[in-house]
Amino acid sequence: MTDPVAARRAAIAAEKERLARARERRGREPAGANGFAQRKWRWLGVNGGEAVEAVLAMLRDIVEVPALTDDQRDTLTRAVAGTPDREALLPAVRAGLTALKPEDVLGHLRALWAAEVRWLNAPGSERCRILCSTAPGLELVSTRSRAVSGGPAFSLFATAATRGAIPVPNAVLAQVLPWAPLSVLDDLVDHGGLMAEDEPWRARDGNEALYLRARLAPKSVDPHEAERLGWHGMLRRRAFLADETIVRQEPEDVWDLLYDVVRDLQLASLDALDAALPRAQQIELRDLRSGAFVGQWDGDTVRDEGLWKLMAALWRPTAPVDPRRSDFYALVALNHAFDLLRSGDLEGARRQADSFVRERTNGPSLPTGLMDEAYTIAAYLAAVTSTDVENDRAAREQLALAETYAQKAAANGDPVAERNLAHVRTWRSTTKNKRGEMANPFIELGLDHGAQGWERHCRDLFRQYEHEGDQTAQARLNRAEGRIQDAERHEAGYDVFFQVPLDRARYELPDAVPRRLVPPLEPMPRRTALTSGADLESIRALAAVELLDDFRSTAPHLDRHGPTR
Repeated sequence: MTDPVAARRAAIAAEKERLARARERRGREPAGANGFAQRKWRWLGVNGGEAVEAVLAMLRDIVEVPALTDDQRDTLTRAVAGTPDREALLPAVRAGLTALKPEDVLGHLRALWAAEVRWLNAPGSERCRILCSTAPGLELVSTRSRAVSGGPAFSLFATAATRGAIPVPNAVLAQVLPWAPLSVLDDLVDHGGLMAEDEPWRARDGNEALYLRARLAPKSVDPHEAERLGWHGMLRRRAFLADETIVRQEPEDVWDLLYDVVRDLQLASLDALDAALPRAQQIELRDLRSGAFVGQWDGDTVRDEGLWKLMAALWRPTAPVDPRRSDFYALVALNHAFDLLRSGDLEGARRQADSFVRERTNGPSLPTGLMDEAYTIAAYLAAVTSTDVENDRAAREQLALAETYAQKAAANGDPVAERNLAHVRTWRSTTKNKRGEMANPFIELGLDHGAQGWERHCRDLFRQYEHEGDQTAQARLNRAEGRIQDAERHEAGYDVFFQVPLDRARYELPDAVPRRLVPPLEPMPRRTALTSGADLESIRALAAVELLDDFRSTAPHLDRHGPTR
């Protein structure tokens, strides 16, 4: 049986221990927050000593605000003294907070939220939870918070905290554009939340307005404005299109590579250019390269004269080119005929020249200058190959054909063509045994007529033939070299030879700026850093001021012995 005396003593000891713990607990609580005062504050949704102290600190900060009415100040003073008015206190608190600086409002709302004082309505509490979060970006992108919205400052805070992933609603966009940090606007631009149609530059001044135009409407920026911005990408693109000198960069950019490949025909840089071009132009370049295998390109590519040099450099025709397909093909065909002529492939050159001079009943006519050059090549080939035919009659027919072609070449009064015609007529009127060599020695050497440096070229060829043991070629080289030296001693000089071409400039492909491979003008790249902590805190403070509109007019209903309902 239990001893009643011992039981009574044990109960007394337990009660003493409980009271000691209660005293210790009260000692840890802030002064002024005794149990009686805490019970009064619980009727206003303030639970616990820490919560009471947070509220009292706020009240002491706002009680002297000049904007308060006498009744509001009296309500706050009585609350500080320990007699809070459940009906009048919250409107007075809201009035006092409204007069504080935004950062002070944010500080007090943070303290209230940490103390679990819920004086905001349900939507305001959701916004306050996000504003007071240490990781608002994660909160905002969570499923729970996706539907949370608010005023202009809160909307901008949501954008800044998520680095543009959450856009500013159109309804409030115009309100934040004048004051939003430029880095936040850049976040919106990067995520497509700010478009050229929004014209944000109209809300900013000076360089910021120009910067936003360059980011969203680059075509509206003129060269002088690009200079102000130091926008080298636009300036280099403009210089390329205007055929101006481009200063090379290290490392090379797309404009250096375009110049190398398209203008200077440095084909070794093709792969580097392919890697540097945007996708659309990359596809165009690959189509151009694949078309060069067979000499077939789409009409837009063929019409772009700036690409002709590159197309011609990539294409190696293996059969006669039809010159009537377009002006590009006509130039390629003419150059192909001349290249074959200089390489010694007289039959190939003849077939290519025939594509110009044979009679046609349909098809477009070719430029007069090109036809004169083609007739000149045809006349030269007919005259030179007349020595290879089997009988005199065939030789005379060849020379007659050469004269016909030479006459057509000279029909437009070109003095060189007329001199060539005179050569053909002289050969034709001279007996076979007395005719001199008809071939132009420069062409036999693979050079243009009258080319500079022919002597060095001859020495190089002689060493090559000597190394190969080709004595026949050495003898042919010596004859050609001797004929050139004899001509130099002649009063007429190199005019003693049949001259091909009449005008070398007619063979040149246009030195034009391409249009097809040029990347479009892209918006200027972002120049702002990520939004700083100070800027984010400033926006957060303005959003906290907006929360004052969500202040409850009366405190939440509480159970005296339980949590807030």
